Amino acid sequence: MRVLSSFIIMLLGITGCAMLDQPVDEITAARLTCESNPEFVDGNLETESTFAVNGFVRKAYQLLEGEGRRLAYAQRRYITQIEGNRRTEAIIKLDAPTYVSYVEVYPASRHIPNFAIVTTTDEPPRFDVAFERVSDKQHQDIEGMNPVSFRIEREVLYLRISADGIEDRQNSTRGVNSSVEIPLKGASLREVRFFGRQPL
Repeated sequence: MRVLSSFIIMLLGITGCAMLDQPVDEITAARLTCESNPEFVDGNLETESTFAVNGFVRKAYQLLEGEGRRLAYAQRRYITQIEGNRRTEAIIKLDAPTYVSYVEVYPASRHIPNFAIVTTTDEPPRFDVAFERVSDKQHQDIEGMNPVSFRIEREVLYLRISADGIEDRQNSTRGVNSSVEIPLKGASLREVRFFGRQPL
């Protein structure tokens, strides 16, 4: 009985080590699609694509009446409002649910604010309820042009990347009462590369 138990433990140990030693390979671009930004997964670092954004920032003074007691004059406060949506996103699909160890993001913009990743294996994807947050570097800014690696370590069918739009201050316009409207532009990426373990 002891010999059988020892053999089973040894077999489990060897199997576990084999799984840990399994090499991580790049998942080919042919297995990836991205409808909104196909250049994100075309396998070519020479191409780039930009997140679509629909919104702008409005900055203006707002008149406030005194609270609790009447003031002889109105107070002014400078406020910032987002019209539309500051958030941008792209959804990448694998051809089948696949264990993804990590992804590498290759920026084409020097600053990508508030970058985040979520994943799901649901078909069709329901990102409002059925997603898992990737905690590695979640909602951090990407600075510079060097690739950034994000640990995924789970099975993935859909992966959504998102980032905030960037204020395009060079194309801002002035309105009435010193208001300013600043259009938002999306950040650009050259590539998103996936790495995972091949099935046994």
